[in-house]
Amino acid sequence: MTIRNLIAALGLLSLSSAGAMAADLALKAPPPAAPAPSWTGFYIGINGGASWATAANAVNLSGFGFGAAGTLPLYSQGLNGFLGGGQIGYNYQTGNFLVGVEGDGDWSNINGTTPCLVVFSCSANMRWTADATVRAGVLPLHNLLVYVKGGASWTDVNYTFSSGGLLGPASLTSNVTETKVGGLLGFGTEYMFAPHWTAKIEYNYVDYGNHTDNHPLTLAAGGAAATINVPVQSSLKASTMKAGINYLF
Repeated sequence: MTIRNLIAALGLLSLSSAGAMAADLALKAPPPAAPAPSWTGFYIGINGGASWATAANAVNLSGFGFGAAGTLPLYSQGLNGFLGGGQIGYNYQTGNFLVGVEGDGDWSNINGTTPCLVVFSCSANMRWTADATVRAGVLPLHNLLVYVKGGASWTDVNYTFSSGGLLGPASLTSNVTETKVGGLLGFGTEYMFAPHWTAKIEYNYVDYGNHTDNHPLTLAAGGAAATINVPVQSSLKASTMKAGINYLF
């Protein structure tokens, strides 16, 4: 074999090898990227967190019908505690925007006790809360949501008043439970950490407004008792930090 024939044979061999490599590369091309996950759909989840609130009560003097006007302050105090429960909702995603509705309910123990009228003792305890809200947000990343929310909130509050033994063998007590409704505003962020699973953290502020309700006040002594209704004006404002996990259907 001459040198010219050897060079030609080597050239044909390299061309066939290159073609085979190109065919292999074409067969091993990477698969197309998976589509971004969708947030649209129903979801259900659990949550827990902490809350702090400010409660203020005053006797509404005009409620006695004696022509008196104004209020007699009883107390203003801070409440704090924990809550936990669940939520259910629906998301609708269009592009990088999301809107949805959500309802949640939590058992809570958000309470505080303080002196009132100098020598007596007053306490308040928020025993459950429930919210119905609309939320809207943006998706800066396909798996990250930043949102605001607003709506209505309900809470069950137990108020107690006690003379604490100050009256000796007699006692002066009051115990009443009220369900309050107020307006809620909040914001938060939610992260899709696995298909169908998200984790969130949010802050909510609720103003339950001012309301006047009758509180039964009982004086007991020597086996006898008498009760009168005292009109009490109460206000309540609460802040809550929650973290939760949702399953998106």
